[in-house]
Amino acid sequence: MLFTASLDRTSKAKCLFILLVLAFLTACSFVPGAGPISSVVTSSDGTEEAPRYHLVKMNGQVSEVLSQQKGALLSGSFGSKVSPVLQRIAVGDRVSITIFESAPGGLFSGGGASGELSGSRQVTLPTQVIDQSGMVDIPFAGRFLAIGKTPVALADRIEEALIERAIEPQVILSLEEYSNNTAVVLGEVSKTGEVPLSAGGDRILSVLANAGITASETEAVIRLVRGKKIETVPYRTIINNPSENIYVAPKDTIFVLKKPQTFNVLGAVRSANQYPITFDDQTLAGALSVAGGISENIADRGGVFLFRFETEETAKQLLPAGTMIKKSPSGVPFVYQINFLDPGSFFWLQQVEIRDQDIIYVSNALSVELDKFLTLIVRGRAFGL
Repeated sequence: MLFTASLDRTSKAKCLFILLVLAFLTACSFVPGAGPISSVVTSSDGTEEAPRYHLVKMNGQVSEVLSQQKGALLSGSFGSKVSPVLQRIAVGDRVSITIFESAPGGLFSGGGASGELSGSRQVTLPTQVIDQSGMVDIPFAGRFLAIGKTPVALADRIEEALIERAIEPQVILSLEEYSNNTAVVLGEVSKTGEVPLSAGGDRILSVLANAGITASETEAVIRLVRGKKIETVPYRTIINNPSENIYVAPKDTIFVLKKPQTFNVLGAVRSANQYPITFDDQTLAGALSVAGGISENIADRGGVFLFRFETEETAKQLLPAGTMIKKSPSGVPFVYQINFLDPGSFFWLQQVEIRDQDIIYVSNALSVELDKFLTLIVRGRAFGL
């Protein structure tokens, strides 16, 4: 009888324990906490056919792919030319034209000559304005389509037209005013408006320096609009990466925005908060250090997660072939799971750079959540619930 009673008590205890565990799992959402436990994050990514986000475990291969992703770059979208963009003539431009002949007695000799150079004759025509049709009239040469041409190309066309009438003509054409060869700078600068571009070409940092950027290096964001292409990068990216200091093209619009780059650290860390990205190449390891690291008393060392949006190209590198990619207006949602129980994770954290709007979340250990749940039960009994 005693054995039977003891067995009954043991069975009852086991049943009670199982019921408590089931109740705990059912009531997880009612237990106070800073966010979901690890199992909820890893099991809530949806189905293969309709993923809510893509869950990827951080490892050496994943960190290598992410370390090569630098986010939005001007050189990637607009190219990094080794020479400046050619200036081309536009409607309203004012051009200066000088015609040389190799000997006296030519078409422009006599009263029309404005000077003599080594026996040759030269004449400088009155300043010509490119009309609304894009044409320009040259005496004795005719009417020429100037719009879209470079000064050198138009000068060659005028020479060809004069070769039958003048003595070995040579034409020098220069732009006095060129409305088409300007860029527009707006936003957090001292001088907004059109900025003329020099014949030698101007890089984006030179244009910004002339406009007088007023936002700080860590707050300024540069948005470049060229035709239908728009790209936005942090100002410090252009400063620290010479290949990003690209040439400004005619008709470019440059917006200088004041938008601090930030990331969020949440959950079981010593100091959960939103933090600014204060320097280029700041890594996940540095971001966690800023927040004081994970809390050794309550953190789940296998439940450190990075939430961010990736490009479709990056998603294809990280996911198995044939995976249905979840797309959204902000990009492809990814959750990276980092296991601090693996010593290799500390190397991976040093390879991956933090980005604007990244969220690092550290979940509570399951034992901590269970302790909270049992505490609630004890308190409930104390109040007769």
